[in-house]
Amino acid sequence: MKQFKTLLTQLLVITSLMLPWATTAALETFEKAGHIASVGYGKFTMRDQVYRISPKAKLNSNDTRRKKFADFKKGDEIYFKGKILNGVYYVDIIFYEKPDLS
Repeated sequence: MKQFKTLLTQLLVITSLMLPWATTAALETFEKAGHIASVGYGKFTMRDQVYRISPKAKLNSNDTRRKKFADFKKGDEIYFKGKILNGVYYVDIIFYEKPDLS
């Protein structure tokens, strides 16, 4: 019985040490571009996929009217990068270029 408890304890320690590697390996990244279908608080939808804005997300914009995420509207064309964590799409950086209307 003592050997069984020792073996069980060892397996538990090994498993707990390997757990962070399992979540890191499951992390995927993505890069997308397109028109925003809808905008909500801290998220937007594009092509029937919901993307959440990461708390430390950055915005690169050459338009003075689009300096923060709240300034974006339905139909704006953006390019963005992020990661997928447990099936949730988190956006880390958004690029926006003002359309040339000339």
